Amino acid sequence: MANCTCTKCGKSMDEGQFYTYKDGQKTEMCKKCLTMHIDNFEPDTFLWLLEKMDVPYIPEEWNVLRDRAYAKDPHKMNGMSVFGKYLSKMKLKQWKAYGWADGERLREQNAARAEQVREEQAAYEAEIKQQYDEGKISEAQYKTLMSTETQHAEEPMYGSAPNMDNNPYNENNFMSEDELIDPASELTTEDKMYLAMKWGRLYKPNEWVELERKYTEMMNSFDIQDSDTTGTLILICKTYLKMNQAIDCGDVSGYNTLSRVYDTLRKSAKFTAAQNKEAKNDYVDSVGELVAICEREGFIPRYATDIPQDKVDITLKDMNNYVRKLVTQDLGFGQQIEDSIKKLQIQKEMREQEDDFDFDEDEVDGLKDKDYEEYFEEIQEQKQKDIKIMYGDEEG
Repeated sequence: MANCTCTKCGKSMDEGQFYTYKDGQKTEMCKKCLTMHIDNFEPDTFLWLLEKMDVPYIPEEWNVLRDRAYAKDPHKMNGMSVFGKYLSKMKLKQWKAYGWADGERLREQNAARAEQVREEQAAYEAEIKQQYDEGKISEAQYKTLMSTETQHAEEPMYGSAPNMDNNPYNENNFMSEDELIDPASELTTEDKMYLAMKWGRLYKPNEWVELERKYTEMMNSFDIQDSDTTGTLILICKTYLKMNQAIDCGDVSGYNTLSRVYDTLRKSAKFTAAQNKEAKNDYVDSVGELVAICEREGFIPRYATDIPQDKVDITLKDMNNYVRKLVTQDLGFGQQIEDSIKKLQIQKEMREQEDDFDFDEDEVDGLKDKDYEEYFEEIQEQKQKDIKIMYGDEEG
């Protein structure tokens, strides 16, 4: 692909970054520059471009593409979100034969039907709004059933001018600043110079007071010694102020972003309950602190307790309490103890019976040297008797 140069930003880009006229020529400006001032809800901001591209303006077709882009992500919808898709739609067979000059005739054909549709839609949305105001339907139902144009008018997008008639955060609905007490009214010139140097000159005096109050509370709550942690604390206080301002004006998206930053800063500086200075002061963790307390206040009944403070003693006490509760409160534990005692007794008796059957190895063998001698002598005598029986007595 060839490159084209934008006449506005002066950048040379691929021709795909430029829209195409009906005669095949590319636009003088790139897509981003050409559509940078389009408000998709204000026809006056894009009608001149449709005339330049020689395509008819069909409100119904434009609104369909606009509502689809709005529903996908209202915060990311820009001038390019609808314009390019609308040009592509006008190249379809249904609209290809029409140009800018045909737009008025086409709109007149649809005017009567569109007016009827608007009246029906207005009556329908009035009923839905009444149900929502009376609490009969949820906010999710209300936003689903209401048209995109109505929601856009009630809740203006980021960067667009708010509709003060429908804005629930209109200052006219609340107390004026004249009726409120100015917390910065007693600040001297020196105070303002100090606060401006510490927090920055872009904050209002009442914001300085709020920042300083938060800073003091954090300094009293946590043990902050080094400059890095102090710098992080200043950022935490500023983020805390902006976070509250965002939620007060209804900027939920901004609040969510700031709250994540706030949590990250607190975790990075380890501003957690474990480092809470007040909680730490409830304990004496060094001999120096103990001596200082005794010299300053003498005997403090607060630290006098009957419970042993040694960890071993506390562990033994807990074990004793556990055993006592186990014996007195566990109804089946006594029976388990009795069963165990019986088993131990049975095992003891069996061992005693086995001990009664023990005998000496010599008795098991039962044969001595004398026994062998008698045995062989007896065999010899029996042999002599057998010879006499078989051969008779030679002397006889």
